[in-house]
Amino acid sequence: MAEHVSVGVPMNEVITSEMNEIRRLIAETFAKRDLLKKQMEQWYEKNSSRFEHTNELMTVDSTLSELDSHYKRLWDYHNGLARAL
Repeated sequence: MAEHVSVGVPMNEVITSEMNEIRRLIAETFAKRDLLKKQMEQWYEKNSSRFEHTNELMTVDSTLSELDSHYKRLWDYHNGLARAL
């Protein structure tokens, strides 16, 4: 039977419970961002004024960026060069 291996993911990759939670939050935040972008698209099809949820979209974008950066810092700490030495 063939073993399932994710392409590009080391077999000994460390994923902590905090990292799993951040992944969940990233997915949740991305879904919210996607919905807001669709709403914005529909808004501009009917309106010429500023999208009514622009500030919320900017906050969601910022949150997504922070979550991504935090996940990368944790991944680097647990799976980075220092671990390999």
